[in-house]
Amino acid sequence: WPVSNPYEARLLHHFIVHCTNWIDVCDPRRHFEKEVPKRAAQFPVILNGILGLSARHLWLMGKVEEDHSQTYVDQCLQALIVALEDPLAHWDENFLVAVILLRLHEEMGDADEQCHHFGTARILNSISSFAADGGLRESASWVSLRQHIYVSLTTQQPLNLSLENYRHSSVFREYDDESWANRIIFQFATVLQYVFDDVDGANSLTREKWAELDADAEEWQRTKPWTFSPLYPDPEAGTSFAGSWPDLPTAQGVVAVGLQYYHLCKILLTIYSPHASLVGLAGVRARKATDAAIRKHIRMTIGYGISNSHCANAMFQGSHILSACGAYIVDRREQDACVEYLESVQRLIGWRTDKVLADLREQWSG
Repeated sequence: WPVSNPYEARLLHHFIVHCTNWIDVCDPRRHFEKEVPKRAAQFPVILNGILGLSARHLWLMGKVEEDHSQTYVDQCLQALIVALEDPLAHWDENFLVAVILLRLHEEMGDADEQCHHFGTARILNSISSFAADGGLRESASWVSLRQHIYVSLTTQQPLNLSLENYRHSSVFREYDDESWANRIIFQFATVLQYVFDDVDGANSLTREKWAELDADAEEWQRTKPWTFSPLYPDPEAGTSFAGSWPDLPTAQGVVAVGLQYYHLCKILLTIYSPHASLVGLAGVRARKATDAAIRKHIRMTIGYGISNSHCANAMFQGSHILSACGAYIVDRREQDACVEYLESVQRLIGWRTDKVLADLREQWSG
């Protein structure tokens, strides 16, 4: 193994045991856990990306007193800059993995400047076959898509990634739980692309396209495997807030994640519904119903996270949707519960929620 001291061995082990749990959540073959550490022995750019991410996560979890990640990140970045600036360079999945690792490190910082977000887009848009090539290439492409979804949702900007490249992926031909989760993730990415695609000051979402996107989300919900449900479904879950979030444990973490993305689809489709633009008394009633529906889907998203907190990825989604749509939470008790949830996300998995909390407190105080 390419580590040079016991501390680096600890970092590599921490990456394999802890960090890959959320990176590989939708990959049944767990390429980042099993294949990426082997690549690190051959490619220093990957090794430094792993060590940098792991060092930061250890620090955020309070396991070490200082963040020693920057030295590793700088070495990884230097190698990537040389490759990305060379017009004749051959970009392969090793560079994509390295940029994904840098992006994960960046997401966990105090200020997410999204520098490496554009690097993954450049690689994936240039090599269109990655998402359908199988193996580590395909796995990394889907991890990158989730990273782009996070940026699009929280900044309300369209994805700068070609979704067309994903349509030939094996997830649309396979029927394991991870493939079903990736299908609804792709559907949510498609929704984001339309609702945030600004054309002459208005989004490009026509009534016909909205109906098509909503039908696609409902088709996924209708045809998903029976295992894609809480262990004990409650038809009234999320309809109101009674002091606690919905209790929604699932058989696997990936099931919770897939169901969360369905609710994320419904949140954005409800917000951008053409029926929400009615005027007069009918408009008032429609807006009340719309706001209630949005709150229900937010509660379900958070409920799946809290009920499956062993799955770090399931905890992320509640933070992301509160960052984008937390203003819809108007009840003071529910706002306090959101604060507790966001604080638990930071405490349990090291994901920084300080900025989300500050933004929400400002919105709620207004």
